[in-house]
Amino acid sequence: MKNPLHLLFSILFLLLICNACYSQKIIQALKINEVITIDGQLDEPVWEKAESTNGFSTWQPTPGLSPDKDAEVKLLYDNEALYIGVFIEEVSRDSIMQQLTQRDELGNTDWFGFFLDTYQSNNNALEFIVGSTGVQFDAKLVQNQNEDSDWDAVWFSEVNLTDKGWFIEFQIPYSAIRFPKKDVQHWNINFIKYQARTGEKSTWNAIDPTGAFFLTQSGSIEGIKDIKPPIRLSFSPYVSAYFQRNKDQEAVPIKSSGYSYNGGMDLKYGINDAFTLDMTLIPDFGQVQSDDNIINLSPFEVRFNDNRPFFTEGIEIFNKGNLFYSRRVGGTPMRMYDVEDQLQEDESIVDNPSETQLYNATKISGRAKNGLALGFFNAVAGETHATIHNEETNENRRFMTAPLTNYNVIILDQNLKNNSTLSLTNTSVIRQGAAYYDANVTAATFDIKNKQQSYGVYGDYALSQKFYNDQETEQGYRYNIGVEKITGNFNYGVYHEAKSKSFDSNDLGFNRNSNNHEYGLWANYSIYEEFWNRFNRANFWFNYTQLHLHDPRVYTSSFINFGFWTQDKKFWQYNMWFNIIPKNDDYFEARTDGYFVDVPLNYNAGLWLGTDSRKKFRINGSLFGFNVEEKDRYGYGTRITPRYRFNDKFTAQLSINYEHFINSNGWVDFGENDEPIFGRRNRQTITNVLSADYTFSDKMGLNFRLRHYWIKVLYNQYFALNDDGQFINTDYSTDQSFNFDLFNIDLNYRWRFAPGSDLFLNWKNNIAGSYLASDTTLEEIHYLKGVQGLSQLPQENSFSVRVVYYVDYLNIQKKINRNPRANQ
Repeated sequence: MKNPLHLLFSILFLLLICNACYSQKIIQALKINEVITIDGQLDEPVWEKAESTNGFSTWQPTPGLSPDKDAEVKLLYDNEALYIGVFIEEVSRDSIMQQLTQRDELGNTDWFGFFLDTYQSNNNALEFIVGSTGVQFDAKLVQNQNEDSDWDAVWFSEVNLTDKGWFIEFQIPYSAIRFPKKDVQHWNINFIKYQARTGEKSTWNAIDPTGAFFLTQSGSIEGIKDIKPPIRLSFSPYVSAYFQRNKDQEAVPIKSSGYSYNGGMDLKYGINDAFTLDMTLIPDFGQVQSDDNIINLSPFEVRFNDNRPFFTEGIEIFNKGNLFYSRRVGGTPMRMYDVEDQLQEDESIVDNPSETQLYNATKISGRAKNGLALGFFNAVAGETHATIHNEETNENRRFMTAPLTNYNVIILDQNLKNNSTLSLTNTSVIRQGAAYYDANVTAATFDIKNKQQSYGVYGDYALSQKFYNDQETEQGYRYNIGVEKITGNFNYGVYHEAKSKSFDSNDLGFNRNSNNHEYGLWANYSIYEEFWNRFNRANFWFNYTQLHLHDPRVYTSSFINFGFWTQDKKFWQYNMWFNIIPKNDDYFEARTDGYFVDVPLNYNAGLWLGTDSRKKFRINGSLFGFNVEEKDRYGYGTRITPRYRFNDKFTAQLSINYEHFINSNGWVDFGENDEPIFGRRNRQTITNVLSADYTFSDKMGLNFRLRHYWIKVLYNQYFALNDDGQFINTDYSTDQSFNFDLFNIDLNYRWRFAPGSDLFLNWKNNIAGSYLASDTTLEEIHYLKGVQGLSQLPQENSFSVRVVYYVDYLNIQKKINRNPRANQ
C-alpha cells in the first residue's frame, strides 16, 4: 500500500489545479464636501451628482431571476463617513411590510442592507441592514460561521415611505469599521434587499448558491481615496442596582430581601487601522436571559449558550480550533460540588456561589492587510468561597471553591489564496495555589481550498497539557482531517477524528468526550429552483458515522442518518428524518473504566412542518418516535409552536414540548464496591415556553419570556453489569425515582435613549425544586400537580435597573473644536 501522505498530497495537487471566476459589478463613490442630513429624503443636490446602480438579481427562493421590484443605490463619502442612498420601488405604500421589532431583530418587514469587506478578504465582512420601520440590524460575517448579530456599532440611518416605494439613507462613520491605511481604498460590497410580501431576497451582485462562499461573489467600490482611519476610542460606563427578594417555606425566616449596587465600564480602542482593543471592567451580567437548564441524565456535560454581551460580540476569531468555550470564564467554581464532602457534624451550607466573580476581561482582535489576524483574550476571576455554618458554635467558616484564576487565549489566523486559512491557537488557565493545576492547549488548524473553491481539505492537531504542583504533567492529543466537495448541487465529504484518552480541553474549551476514533462520510443534494410545479427549494442528506475507542482500540457503535427538507411555493416547510443505530457497545454510560453496556439495535424517525412565517398566525410542529429491538422499550414526543402577530408591534409565541420514554436503561449510582448500577425507567418531560414582544418604537421595546420545565422519572428495576455488557441482578434497592420543576420568568425593558446608550429594566423570577404533597405518591403526580406545587418551592425574584452611556472620543473632540473657549 502506498504511503497515505503521498496519497493526501496527490489529492491536494489535483484540487489546486482548478480555476474559476465570477463577474463583479462596480459602484463608483463620489467624494463630497457638503453636509448630508440623515433624514431619508435624499434631497441634497449632491445626491443627483452621484452615480447610481441597479439591476438586482434574486438569491432566494429561486436564484438568478429579475426581482419583483428593483432598487437604485448611490454612494457618497467624505473624510468622516460613508453615505449610501437607496430607493426601492414598490406598488404602493401599503405593499411595504412593517412589523416593528427591537434592534438586531428582523421580523415580517421589508429591509435593505449591504455586506462590506474593506480588506477584500472574501471570508470576513460587516453587515448593515435597515428595516422599513427604521430598525437597525448589524452583524459580523465569517466563513463557516453564523452571523454574529451581537456585534454592535454606532451608525445612523433613516427611512421614508412613499406611495411609489421607500427611501433609506445610511451614514456609516469610519469609526464603526476598519480599513487599511493607504491612499486608495479597494473595498468589496454587495447590497441585499428583502421583500416580505413575496419572501424574495435579491442582491446587487448576483449570488449563485451552488458556487463558492457568498462573500466571494460580491461587487466592489471604486473611487474612495485620501481618507484616514480615525481615532477609534469609546467608553461605555454603566451603573446598576438590584433588589432581591427570596421566599423559601423551609427557611427561617420564610422571606428575605436585599439590595446591591454595581458600576463598571466597557472600553473600545482602535490600536491601529486593523486592530481593536475591547475591555470590560467589573462587568455586570445579571440581566442576561436565564439558562434553559435541564436535569441531565446523560454521561456528558450540557453545553449552554453564552448570553453575556462581551463574550458574544466580536468573538468569531476565538472560535478557531474549537478550543474556547466562553462560559468557562466566570463560570461554575471548580470545587463547588465538593462542599458537601467538607461538612462536619452540626454544620450546614449557608452560601455556595454558582458563579465566580469576574474582575475584568480584555480582547484584542483584527486582521492586517496582509491577511494575518490576531486574537488575544485575557480575563481574571477572583477567589470564590462557600460559607459553612456550625449550629453548635454559631460560627461561620469559609471553604475555597475556586482560586484566583487567569484565562488566556492567543490566536494567529492567516488568510491564504482561495479563501484558505492556516491558524495557530493557544489557550491557558493559570490558577493560584498549590492545590490546583494549570492547563494549556495548543492547536494548529488548516483549511485549504482549490482555486474554484469547490473542493477542500481541512484538519487540525491539538495538544492538551495539565501541570500539577508535584511536577507531573498529563498530556493528551486530538486530531482530525477531512476532504470535501463544497460547491454545486451535490456535495459530499469524508473525515476522521481521533482523541486520546487523556485529551482534555475543558478548562477553557468544551470537549464532550475523549478516548474515541470517529470515521464518517456525508452527502447532500440541494435544489434551488422550482420543481414538481409546487416546491422551490429542497435539501436531501445522508450521514454515516462509525466510532471506536482509542484505548482499548475496539469498535463501539455506528450511526446512520438520512432525511430531507423542502419548501413549497406558499412558503410552507417540510422536514423528515430517520436515524438507525445498529447493535453497539456503550463505554461511556457506565461512567467506569472497564465496563460497557450492550445496546440493542434502535432507531427513530421524525417529521416537522412549518406554515408560512409571513402570515399573522404561524404554527410549526414536530413528531418523533423511538424504538429499541427489545420488548416494551420505545419512546415518542411532539413539539407544537403556534405564533400570533396581533399587530405590527405585538407578537406572542407558545412552544409546547412533550417527551415520553418507556423502559429506557441508564446509569443511576455506584454500588458498594464502586460497580456501576443501572436502572430501567420511565421518563416524562414537558417543557413550555411562552414569549411575547411589544415594541413601542425602533428604539424601545419590552420582552417577556416564561419557561416551565417538568420531569418525572420512575425506576422499576435495578441491575449490575457483567463483563459482556449484559445486565444481571443486584441487591441494590435505593429508590432513585424523582420529579423536578424549573420555572423562569425574564421580563426586560430596553430604551435606546441615545446612540449606543441604553436604559434596561429587568425582572427575573426563578423557582426550582421537587415538591410532593403528603397525600400524593410519585406515581400519581402529573404535570398539572407539578404546576400547583410551584408555590411551595423556593423562589427567587430579582428586580434591577441598568444604565449604559456611550461616549465617543471623536464627538468630544468635535465639540471642543466647535467651541475653542472650552480649551481655555
